[in-house]
Amino acid sequence: MRGLRVAVLGATGLVGQTILTVMEDRRLPVEQIVPLATDGKGREVTFRGRSVAVESVQSMDWRRVEVAFFAASNEASQRWAPEAARHGVTVVDKSSFFRMEPEVPLVVPEVNLEAAGDARIIASPNCSTIQLVVALNPLRRHFGLERVIVSTYQAVSGTGRDAVDALDGESRAHLREETVEPSVYPVPIAFNVLPYCDRFMEDDYTGEEWKLTRETQKIFDQSLAVSATAVRVPVFVSHSESVYVELTEDVRLPEVRAALIDAPGIRVVDAPETGLVPTPLAAADQDLVLVGRIRRDLHHPRGLHLFVVADNLRKGAATNAIQIVEGLAHRWG
Repeated sequence: MRGLRVAVLGATGLVGQTILTVMEDRRLPVEQIVPLATDGKGREVTFRGRSVAVESVQSMDWRRVEVAFFAASNEASQRWAPEAARHGVTVVDKSSFFRMEPEVPLVVPEVNLEAAGDARIIASPNCSTIQLVVALNPLRRHFGLERVIVSTYQAVSGTGRDAVDALDGESRAHLREETVEPSVYPVPIAFNVLPYCDRFMEDDYTGEEWKLTRETQKIFDQSLAVSATAVRVPVFVSHSESVYVELTEDVRLPEVRAALIDAPGIRVVDAPETGLVPTPLAAADQDLVLVGRIRRDLHHPRGLHLFVVADNLRKGAATNAIQIVEGLAHRWG
């Protein structure tokens, strides 16, 4: 792939900063970088060892770039993604605005890169959805899926930088035996667990749970039975998921392990007799989805349990977006 002219909208946020880091780590050929913000300019970001001024998206001439990573709000994506696409830019959007639009592909490269087709706006799924479908895709392909039940344990970085700061500050206050005042969440997150992520919606499922359900169905099969419970935990980075699936075929565990080991984007971490299992710390700062605790259900003959962990800022956001561009290298020669 030749050098690309790339814009990053939301370049000063957690995901935007991670996009810049992952582009360096993966050596994406970038000829020109244009960091953008929705709230004006005046700041700088670092890319490949040099400082680059952040520009305002309001004054952006989209003809300057070929690729744009959007890591900002739904409102920003709604306003600026179609504008960029009209100028021939390939937009990879991390917001949820376009994900469920029928004409916009929802893409995880290890699973359905072909869905991108020739679309100019490509949606990247929710962070929890990405690691779930990467882990389940080899099971779906080899054995078929009938039902998925997932409980997530999501890091505070999924909420944003303010939540990371809140967990840090609340933890320090708690250890000093000071009064802990919540700021980002309704109750303290330090040394606590919140049995919900996002706001409650229809049928008392939260927005995060509906994203997991509907996005997984869009990527796999609209008829697939998916149910989710999303939980916020006092972890800085990496989301964990306890996943129960019912397969359409009865299989042996060695076959399941072999399918997972051979699948792209997965590292099987499963030696419980020695304590080797997936953890958030092990998943942080790398791009693979860790899968372990692989075991049969005690009551359903085709039931299977997994524990799935991935860095929500990298594979759950930045890396997935960059892998989409890598997979579409033919667009730029």
